[in-house]
Amino acid sequence: MKKQLSLDEIKQIELQILIEFREICNELGLRYYLSGGTLLGAIRHKGFIPWDDDIDLAMPRSDFNKLIEFSQNYQNDTYKFLFFGQDGNLLPYAKFVNTKTHIDAKYIAGDMQKHLWLDIMPMDGLPDNLKEVTRIYKKAEFYRKIILLCESKLGVGKTKMKKLLKYVVKPFALLYGKKRAIANLNQLAMTYDYDSSKYVGAITWGLYGASEKMLKAELDEAVEVIFENNVFTTFSCWDSYLRGLYQDYMKLPSIDKRGHHEMIAWTDNDNE
Repeated sequence: MKKQLSLDEIKQIELQILIEFREICNELGLRYYLSGGTLLGAIRHKGFIPWDDDIDLAMPRSDFNKLIEFSQNYQNDTYKFLFFGQDGNLLPYAKFVNTKTHIDAKYIAGDMQKHLWLDIMPMDGLPDNLKEVTRIYKKAEFYRKIILLCESKLGVGKTKMKKLLKYVVKPFALLYGKKRAIANLNQLAMTYDYDSSKYVGAITWGLYGASEKMLKAELDEAVEVIFENNVFTTFSCWDSYLRGLYQDYMKLPSIDKRGHHEMIAWTDNDNE
C-alpha cells in the first residue's frame, strides 16, 4: 500500500532535485534560470508559492544541448534526465526527476508524469517584430494542446464540460499525432537562433505567449535570488518578466486561482 506524500514532503524532495541540478550546471558551466512560478515564489515568498508543487527552469538552447550530451553518460541511483520520448525523438522540454518517487497524475498519462520532477525549458531566439512573435506563440499553443490531448486521461476533467469534451477532441488530436506535434513544435521554436537574436524566450512550453519575450542582453546578465534558503540564478530582467506574466505579481491571487498539479506522489520506501 502506498503512502501519499504531503505537499511539504513533495516540496522538500523537489528542492533536493533542484540543488542536485544546480551542482551539475555549476560543474559544467551551464546557464540556468529560475522561471515562471518558481521565480515568482523566489521573489514573493523566498521559496515555493505555498500552494505550488513544481519547479520551472529555463536554459539557453545551446546550454540545453550541452546538457543533453552530458545526460548520455550521467548515472545516478536517484536522479535521471528525460530529454527524449520512448520513440527516441527530442521532447519539447526536459525533466530532471527523482526516480525513487512515483506519481499518479489525475489528468495526464504521459511518459513524463511518472516521477517528481523539475521542468527545464529551452530558450530560443525570437524576431524583433511583435506580430511575428505572437504568431509563433499561437502556433506553439496549438501544438501543445495536441500533445496534452494525446496524453490526457479520458473520464476525468476539471469541469464536467472538459471531461465530456475530451471524448470529442482527443480522437482528432491522436489523428494529428503526438510525434508530429512535437516535431513541429521543436522546429518552430528553433526557427531563430538564440545566440544571434536580440530577443529570446521559452517557446516550446511558454504558456504566456508574447509576454515571454525578453531582451537577450538582459537575460544573459544573471543575478542570484534566494529560494528556500538556497541561492540560485535567474535573469536580471526578472521584474519586467514577472510583470509581463503576472502583472501585479506581488499581490496574492484569489483562492480559486491558486492552482496546482492534482496528483498522488509516493516514494519507494512507502511501498509495502
